Amino acid sequence: MIVHAADAHLGVTRYQRIDTETGLNVRMMDFCSAFEQVVTHVLEIRPDAFVFSGDLFDRVNPTNFIRKFAQDQLKRLSAHTITTFLIPGNHETPRSKGVRNPLSLYLDIPFIHIRLEPFQKDVGPYTIAGVPFTRDPVQYIPPPREGRINVLMLHAVVEGAVWGSERFMEYVDDTVKAGLVPPYAYCALGHVHRHQALSNMVYSGSLERYDFNEKDEKKGFVVYDDDYDFVAIPSRDMIDFEYTCTGKTGFEITEESQSLLTNIQDKIVRLILKGELDPVTRKDTNFTLIREKAQDALHFSLKDSTLAEEVEEIKDEDVMYTPQEELKRYLEAAQKEEALSEGLTIIKEILG
Repeated sequence: MIVHAADAHLGVTRYQRIDTETGLNVRMMDFCSAFEQVVTHVLEIRPDAFVFSGDLFDRVNPTNFIRKFAQDQLKRLSAHTITTFLIPGNHETPRSKGVRNPLSLYLDIPFIHIRLEPFQKDVGPYTIAGVPFTRDPVQYIPPPREGRINVLMLHAVVEGAVWGSERFMEYVDDTVKAGLVPPYAYCALGHVHRHQALSNMVYSGSLERYDFNEKDEKKGFVVYDDDYDFVAIPSRDMIDFEYTCTGKTGFEITEESQSLLTNIQDKIVRLILKGELDPVTRKDTNFTLIREKAQDALHFSLKDSTLAEEVEEIKDEDVMYTPQEELKRYLEAAQKEEALSEGLTIIKEILG
């Protein structure tokens, strides 16, 4: 039996809510809690191996708190002699020479196998192979071993996968064609945050919801034993409320928007304004009262999707794009897609 997880993104800090008792970012601790839950499940079912297919960390330079948290969880696995394999994902892979991969901090923990290079190792009836995040990973995949149950770890986008918020987090130019991957019994994938299976190539999905692109997705890990089962773990709720402003007065928008915002304590909430909203009605709408009604939420944002021009006081959470994604979006808008390849080359040279 193999337990497969990925994309913990430890170190995420969002929404600025701080726990008054610990002084820690609440959302950061949600991501930590999710990984801790997976470790606890692993200790309960004691698989032949626990494989983690990349992006344990959200960035290449996690804080000391996050480094220590990860160390403590890996030591829990080690103390119970759980054979564990971790490969780097794109988030913890350094882009500059001379920068250490943060996973290298844990190279000396017994039973914890940090693989910064392609590898292949026998564990019980299984042969675990893996390729850390890289461009064109197929060329580094070793052939399966005869007479073994072969499991492959990859952190990559497989052609045909449905993906969401991770496309804003890291521009990936390459996709892996499933037909080029050697015939492994099971492929334990990371990088795409939505749990899904492409035949025997399975994304366990991320362990927490990163943003509203993932609000309806269940989060968890996969247990593989001839077939695979998805095991969901609790995630903080993300809720969208939609309100159509067309033909409404400012008073009605204020009152009716407030009436929607019920049962939202400690949840991540977004109110989407739709339809038409003229400047006069907008001015008469009391957005302060709407926000006050949502004060019990962990985080509240207003998204203006009306036809009128957006104003500064109503804006959704910012979405940060990589330079590669910004260039791609700009060239598509300018209908100059033919310049993308050269532009990506220049960005790669600048970033290293």
